[in-house]
Amino acid sequence: MEPLREIRAHARELAFVLKVLPRLPSAPIDRLTRRPVVERVRYPSRDREIEADLYRPPGRGRHPAIVLCLGVVPFGVEHPQVARLSDALGRAGFVALIHWSDTMRDLRLAPEDADDIALAYDWMLERDDVDPSRSGLFGTCVGGTFALLAASRPLIRDRVTFVGAFAPFSSMWTFARDIASHSWDDRGTVRPWEVDQITEKVFSRTVDAFLTTEEARPLREACDREQADRALGSLPAAARARLDAMSPMTYLHDIHAPSIVFGHDRDDHVIPVSESRALALALAGREGVRYTEYAMFKHADPKDLAVLPLAREVLRFYGSLYPMFRISA
Repeated sequence: MEPLREIRAHARELAFVLKVLPRLPSAPIDRLTRRPVVERVRYPSRDREIEADLYRPPGRGRHPAIVLCLGVVPFGVEHPQVARLSDALGRAGFVALIHWSDTMRDLRLAPEDADDIALAYDWMLERDDVDPSRSGLFGTCVGGTFALLAASRPLIRDRVTFVGAFAPFSSMWTFARDIASHSWDDRGTVRPWEVDQITEKVFSRTVDAFLTTEEARPLREACDREQADRALGSLPAAARARLDAMSPMTYLHDIHAPSIVFGHDRDDHVIPVSESRALALALAGREGVRYTEYAMFKHADPKDLAVLPLAREVLRFYGSLYPMFRISA
């Protein structure tokens, strides 16, 4: 059965990669796979029911499921790439639900969002067409951070078989220091960082939500990493606890998923690659962990590359995601 499993896994992933990357030919996948069924569903969050589109393979049977969080996105939920991603997952055999956070759509971060992702996943596993033993979570950007946080929640942590993240931050402490100081740590060398506008805006709105003007002033006025560290260390206890609650590094021992896959582009302009490198270092030696660095995506936005570099990066991308597809098969 093992060779058949490998064939199924590669067939699923090939369908996904060809569909989700815009520069690759996807017409053959459209002809060889069946169009997913789009179902309007309602699922619970902490304070209300959420209505969303769920993509699932047609026909009967139980399928692997995936809950995605795309984080803070500069485009709307109706963007064609969102539908392309959902369609790709459905054609690859997944029951797929994209969870949209109201807080993130308001350009803010809140630790409670991880609880909502966990509730969405718990709801998904109760569906008759879902196989819980082959299901998991995935997120991009800050959504990847919150997918990792959700995987640590007691409600679901023993039922998540894989968790994946693309360009997450590992600690709100180090990420906040980088933003405040406009610098990042490249393996011991501090480099200047022109912080992306969306990063600046989300950080500012997040800080404003739980700090007074006076409490936030030292952080806003920090000019270097030392001043940023002092400003962070002087925050009230409740604020420090909130930073901990948005830091996957705090909860790595609570993530029980057999497979953890994550990657980051070395030229990411929204979240420094140092964040994923720190996560990889903390998880070093743990079975089932795969970390990959890319030179293709910037921040989930593929670059125009010549044919050979593109082929090399697509193969790297394919290999980085393979553990999830192997489990799903």
